[in-house]
Amino acid sequence: MRYRFFLRFASILLPLMALPAAAFAQAEELAAEPAIVLHRDTLETQIDDFMADAGYAGVVFIAVDGETLLHKAYGMAHEDLGVPIDLDTVFGIGSRPIDFTIAAISLLEQRGELSQDDTLADYLNNVPADRAGMSIRQMMTGASGLPDFPANASDWDADLAWIDRAEFERRTLAAPLLFAPGEGDEHSHWAFGMLAAIVERVSGQSYSAFLRENFFDPAGMARTGNYGESRNLALTDFAAGGGVQRGLPNIPPNWGPTSWLVMGSGGMFSTVGDLRRFYDYITTSGVLEPRYTELFLSRRGSLDGSDRGFELFSFSDNGFRDQAYVMLNESGEEGSILRIARPIMAFLTAE
Repeated sequence: MRYRFFLRFASILLPLMALPAAAFAQAEELAAEPAIVLHRDTLETQIDDFMADAGYAGVVFIAVDGETLLHKAYGMAHEDLGVPIDLDTVFGIGSRPIDFTIAAISLLEQRGELSQDDTLADYLNNVPADRAGMSIRQMMTGASGLPDFPANASDWDADLAWIDRAEFERRTLAAPLLFAPGEGDEHSHWAFGMLAAIVERVSGQSYSAFLRENFFDPAGMARTGNYGESRNLALTDFAAGGGVQRGLPNIPPNWGPTSWLVMGSGGMFSTVGDLRRFYDYITTSGVLEPRYTELFLSRRGSLDGSDRGFELFSFSDNGFRDQAYVMLNESGEEGSILRIARPIMAFLTAE
């Protein structure tokens, strides 16, 4: 199972998105523990000590006012093979593809090929009346009424079980809504899957091909891809997840092709460098107009992860001049990354 939520920190009030109840309670408990106070002159030593003491494996990146203060790899990508993590190691990125989907919808609207006021009935036939008026805007903002995940009891895994787009769309038409569209506020991974389906219907390309042509290739993101593919990378380029075993080794190429259970809100891998390239490209290249880049340039802190052991924290402010990433493949329990995320956010906001 994947999760994503935005973080609350001190005077920062960021929209809190869905996290499974148990993981959310755990995250709050961990966040309440005494935190280390990071200092610029001892930053690397403090992070080194924290990563070692916590038993974390991953990559940490911290920059202030455009200056990189730390970009360092820790621990093992494959313990059994004796392969250490390096700065280009590839990780599962949980629900981070939500941002890719937002960028794709924004680009199509900018081109005049869709409107965020378009409704589900504009793209699917025989839409029940209770959801016919569900808009793209509502899907993007937690107001769709769709449940969080489309998996059901017939799926052997909530993320990895294969369903195609036709089955996904059938479930979208049949699932009971949490509330009437526009009358509630509940984050939905499912809604971003429907947005990915709309990207395909409008563009005439697969969701993955659209992202690659319009964002990934122009940005130079050579180490970003879908589950089940390797992008010509070696096994040792991927970190193995320390969570639920879904392959040997437990890496994205071994999890089968990305299912429509996760398309648009998960099912991908990347690196710290590639994610930085993505955000830099969509905010500085002119590919998206300022009305669309405003969301990405605002102060944002988010956590993405999955039960396969991968966690991704990022924080950005001041137009990405202040930013941090922590990618982990071994952290113990879901949400425990907050133990390092909170001190980093405090450090960046105090600088």
